[in-house]
Amino acid sequence: MTLEQLNIVFQIVGTLGVIASLIFVGLQVRQNTKATRVQVQENMTSGYISVAQILIDNAEVFTRGIAATRESFASFSDAEKMIYFSLIFSIFKHFENIYSQRERGFIDQESWAAWSEHMLMYFNQPGVKMWWEWRRGNFNPRFRSFVESSPVPKVATFVELMRG
Repeated sequence: MTLEQLNIVFQIVGTLGVIASLIFVGLQVRQNTKATRVQVQENMTSGYISVAQILIDNAEVFTRGIAATRESFASFSDAEKMIYFSLIFSIFKHFENIYSQRERGFIDQESWAAWSEHMLMYFNQPGVKMWWEWRRGNFNPRFRSFVESSPVPKVATFVELMRG
């Protein structure tokens, strides 16, 4: 075998090594992406469980608040108004995070459909709409645009569910 032929063999072996390395890196990236998506899903669920516990702990103020009109909201004490505003802000910051993760491609379509329907169910409550007018500027413009332009979901509103 000549030196030129040996050089060609080494180039072929080197090229195959580079291709094998790229395939390995691609598989690692794919596996890492799957793991990241699973972690995001787990974080969304645990985050919502934390928010839900706060809502449960303040159920009376929360349920009165989401059903409130401007007139009925005026009868809330200052402490109740602060509690309600904090509750709604917390849940919508959680929803904004979910929206952001969806934009980044970490949430699959099926999960997003379920989360967005849940989000929009809350968004379309009278007391949430009232609060949103006052606090919408505290949210990402793309998130604001999403919730404001989305159709009302076909599920019963939370207020209707409470009334049976």
